[in-house]
Amino acid sequence: MKNEATIIVENLVQKVLLTNELMGQFSDGYWENSRNISWRFLGDVKIAENEESGVVFPERVSYEYKGYSVNNKTLLEYVGDRMLVNAKLANSGIELPREVSYIVESKLMRLMETCSVHKDDIALAVIDFRKQGDYYIDKANKFVEFIKEVGLDNFVDACNEPYVMKDMRKELTAITRILKNTRVA
Repeated sequence: MKNEATIIVENLVQKVLLTNELMGQFSDGYWENSRNISWRFLGDVKIAENEESGVVFPERVSYEYKGYSVNNKTLLEYVGDRMLVNAKLANSGIELPREVSYIVESKLMRLMETCSVHKDDIALAVIDFRKQGDYYIDKANKFVEFIKEVGLDNFVDACNEPYVMKDMRKELTAITRILKNTRVA
């Protein structure tokens, strides 16, 4: 039953929130022990292009499918900070890959909250991360490659955008609406 549907979203922020956090929360996170088993029906996430957003099923909408209300205060108490990091960067057009997200979340998150990230902070985060051992050296190297790809100035500017929890909650409200808007392809 898994991957029977496609979620069509409205923008990159919604895509990133779903792929980097919410899909995992549906299946083995916040909603893990709930009666809502809708995660079994959710498949690849796409950004809508000239289509109405929603959850598209290939043949029929299962009676077992129910949407999720993802603008949830309790969920955000636990994972809201790291969701905000991803949403803030995505709002500036930067999709943070999972393999480098930990270095940003652990070393730059507090600076991002105050919009006070500088180029030196990026270098210090990489140096500090590399000191933690071989596993972290590889992650730091991937982060450096990512920064080269998106551009250091672009990354710093995105970190310092005035995007706050209120902005992300609007996107979460939209995702809740999208998850309840089902149709057949």
